[in-house]
Amino acid sequence: MPFPRSRGTASRGLLIAGCTAVVTAAVTAVMLGGGLVPASGAVSGPVSVARQVPAVGAVGAAYDAAQIAADTTPPSEPTGLTPRTVYRNGVAGLTWTQSTDDVGVTGYDIYAWTYGSDQSFSRVQADFTHTATTVNADVFYLTPDRSYVFYVVAIDAAGNRSVPSLLAMNRAMSEPPTASSPGPSTLPQPWDLRVFDGPDTGIVSLQWSTSDYTPETHWPVFVRSSTRWWRGDDSPLPRTFVVPIGGEASYTFQVAARDDAGNLSNPSNAVTYVNPHPSPSPTPPTTPTPPTTPSATPSAPRTCAITYAAKSWATGFTSDVTIKNTGGAPISGWRLAFSFPLTTQHLTSGWSATWAQSGTAVSAVNTAWNKTINPGQSLKIGFNGTSSGANPSPTAFTLNGAPCTSG
Repeated sequence: MPFPRSRGTASRGLLIAGCTAVVTAAVTAVMLGGGLVPASGAVSGPVSVARQVPAVGAVGAAYDAAQIAADTTPPSEPTGLTPRTVYRNGVAGLTWTQSTDDVGVTGYDIYAWTYGSDQSFSRVQADFTHTATTVNADVFYLTPDRSYVFYVVAIDAAGNRSVPSLLAMNRAMSEPPTASSPGPSTLPQPWDLRVFDGPDTGIVSLQWSTSDYTPETHWPVFVRSSTRWWRGDDSPLPRTFVVPIGGEASYTFQVAARDDAGNLSNPSNAVTYVNPHPSPSPTPPTTPTPPTTPSATPSAPRTCAITYAAKSWATGFTSDVTIKNTGGAPISGWRLAFSFPLTTQHLTSGWSATWAQSGTAVSAVNTAWNKTINPGQSLKIGFNGTSSGANPSPTAFTLNGAPCTSG
């Protein structure tokens, strides 16, 4: 598929205050039926393949390589994400306020969701321009006259990633324009979104207001962790009671309306839920522990086994993870944890669990339907990720804090 011909020179690279922005290589992708697939090579499972975006904030010369390598502070959250009209077939425009960083923002990733994409957002391709305070993006290879929900993540020179922006909806241009493209959504925007404790730990309830809806109207419910957004539910009523969350300290929610044709409303107000049962962070030891005589008591047998299998390509991978209960009692509620060996490995989306990443640490928490794993039973979950070259597999896994055998 050829690239759109109407891109200007300014959209291919960006300059800031005499510093040349970094432009990384692209992995060409095409949009078929609202989902991304690579232009060449087969990838099984949900796909999240796209290029790293051009930089919009160059790293100042005052920062050397050692300072960049030591940087652990992520950029600020991109704010003010709003749609723009772009008269190019299959393109949707976005604009937002530039993020800030103690060393320098070097790029942005844009993610999109459309009706029929299940829970996952996919990273998409775009051309970028900027002013002193804002960034403009033309997201291309979308399905013309189709509605999408977008969010943006800022990246700095050390690879730290910001908290995702709030959501915005836009419709990909259709040329010649139809009655709905460009133009506002015909579906009413939900408002007064509220969040409450759910019927069980790890589940929340939501309620919102709406108007002029039909029996065909549904409401996709979107959930934000510190690293990503995903669609947590698709409710036929303006309320829902079973939206699962993970072990982070807080989660943010927005709701949109949709019809059976895939048209989407603008997202509702955002509301944040403070998790009363967050997973505790590991406490580092304060003083070295002197060596002791090994105990004659054998260690407890491991009651879980993890199989991790990754399929990699140039800039990303899909991993299948199998959890097996090797003990004699059912596992009722579980949290799988492991760490990526490299800081360049990043979780982007997942399925059959609530996934989250902090630094190199990754966690997956059960959903309501796969909470119990009986003795001898295996459960398969999985996720998509990005990497830069090498993609080594994790070597150690825990389930509910207890170590598992791996293979």
